[in-house]
Order: sequence, then structure tokens, then C-alpha cells
Amino acid sequence: MISKLKGISIKAVASALPEGQLTLSNFSDMFGEREAARIAKSTGISGVRIAGDSSSVDLAYAASCSLFDQADVDPYSIDAVVFVTQTPDALMPGSSALLAARLGLRSNIVAFDLNFGCSGYVYGLFQASMLVSNAGFRRVLVCTSDVITNLLNPADRHVRMVFGDGASATLVEMGDHDSRFLFDTNGNGAKHLGTPITYLNSGGYEKTARAEVGSLFMDGAQVMNFALDRVPSMIREFLTCAEVSSSEVPYFILHQANAFMLHYLGRKLEIEPSRIPVFVDGVGNTGPSSIPILLSCSPDNSRFCLDNLVFCGFGVGLSVAIGMFSLKGTKLISPVIVNS
Repeated sequence: MISKLKGISIKAVASALPEGQLTLSNFSDMFGEREAARIAKSTGISGVRIAGDSSSVDLAYAASCSLFDQADVDPYSIDAVVFVTQTPDALMPGSSALLAARLGLRSNIVAFDLNFGCSGYVYGLFQASMLVSNAGFRRVLVCTSDVITNLLNPADRHVRMVFGDGASATLVEMGDHDSRFLFDTNGNGAKHLGTPITYLNSGGYEKTARAEVGSLFMDGAQVMNFALDRVPSMIREFLTCAEVSSSEVPYFILHQANAFMLHYLGRKLEIEPSRIPVFVDGVGNTGPSSIPILLSCSPDNSRFCLDNLVFCGFGVGLSVAIGMFSLKGTKLISPVIVNS
């Protein structure tokens, strides 16, 4: 079922990238020149960003400050913070609270975290749009940020050469545009992509409470099958329910998993490559930040400032989230680089 929310506007989108990088040369040293070249060719990713000592809140703070500065936004005008992350700075309190304090926001705001991965940006926009459209909030700051490279097994080339760190900040406010959303979640696919956590305190007051976070696991073949099956069918369903033809959508802004998957999805949807932009090389798959990083970092990104843009995030959950937005009048801000 499509959800329609009225009276919103996306005022600005900013991003932050860590200064640290792993390049094809680094990967060649790790996995061998031939294997590194093979993976880079198939994914379109020859380098990724790594956060080093920077945390998720550090990167989100940098992206938010850039947005406030470049879009001339008073931090005190923010009514809510939605923080999408899979790598919080702490189990508690939420990263949204930590970020709000660091930004010097008012204390009488709403702040909460969303634990979502690749579909998380659309989920964050949905939450923000509901607050603006239905609850009368004026301005909601949506941040996405992960330092996912801290969860990667350094010997697993299939994730080490694909995932990168990054963050974004998006300001949703009252406006004249409408947005539509469609979601799908299949928790039975969780075993194909995720990060386990084990609580090691088995009971008893004398024991020290501990938890162990495992490495990110991805069954690439299963995730690929899921994406190639669900994403095209859901996009077609979304367009039908929204009564919008594919030709009326100037760009399909898809989660930047890798270049091969995006090209394949384009062929299945019969959409020309120019309408499915790709921005992964030198950055990597940044999970929930991949769509806003594309909007922020792409050359000539002013071309995205149009109506009827379709955003689609897909992955961990396993989930798909689709939204249609207008970026007319939106300020797309070039990325700020954060010292690692």
C-alpha cells in the first residue's frame, strides 16, 4: 500500500566523507593484484572511504554543520532529529541524542534512531515527512551515518572491497510538495546479510556484563537474487499505484550497492543507463548514506533538482523502501572531508 504525505519540502542535502581511503593498490597488496582487479571491474569500486578513528556521530556532525552553514539554517529552528545508523556510538543513549547535544539543538526536540541499512535513507525521509505532514513539525534533520568498515572481516575480500564509510544530513521542512512511499520487508532473509551480537553475561550478579559484535556477513548471491527479484517488481508496483509512467521519472536514484547490480536492474526495468546514476568508485557502498552521497557528490548534481524522482533503497532486512520526491529548489551541497 502506498502512503502519501502532503505539504513537505526537502530544503537541502549535505554529506561527509572521511579522508582515509583504501585504494586498488591497497587491495592488491591484501588479496593479490589479479583478484583485486577482477572484483573492482565487476563492482565498479576501485577504492573505498574508511573512517579511522571517526565515529558515526563525528561524520553526521560534519555533514550537519555543512548543511547549516551552506543552506543558511539556524540549528535552533530544528524540531526533530532522525538518525539512521547501523553503527551507533553507544548502545545507549541513541546517536540522535548525542548528535543533538553536539549541534547545540534545543532540548525540547524529538530525537530517535533508526537501525536500518541500505533502505534506511528512504525510511528516514518517511519518518521526517510524517512528523512534518501529520504532526506539524516545521523542520526535521535526517542524518545517515555508518562506520561500517569497523565491522568488516579484513580477510573477506567480497565485503572489504565493497563497503565504505560516510554520512549525510538532509533537512525536511514544511513546503508545497507531496511524497509517496512503498515498503517491503522479509525478515526471513536476515541470515543472508547482517551483523550478529552475542550477550556474554549468562546471568548472575557476580559476572561482568559484556557483549560481542561479530563481523558483517553477506551472502552475495542471495542478496543479488533478492534485489533483482524484488526491486524491479516493487518499482513497477509503485509506479502503477502512483499512476506515474516510467517515462515521467527523470531519474531513478537507487541504493549504490555496486555498478554491476545497478546496470542489471536498469536492464530489467528497461530504463536507459543515463536515468540510473552511479556513484560508487572511490567511495564504496555506504549503506543508508549512498543515495544522499550520490546527490551531494555527483558532478553536475543540479540536474537532480526536478520533480518525480524515485528513490529506492534495498538490502539488509531484507528490505526495500521506495519514495517519490521533488528536489525542485533543493540545495545539494558538495561533501565535506573529515580528517580520519
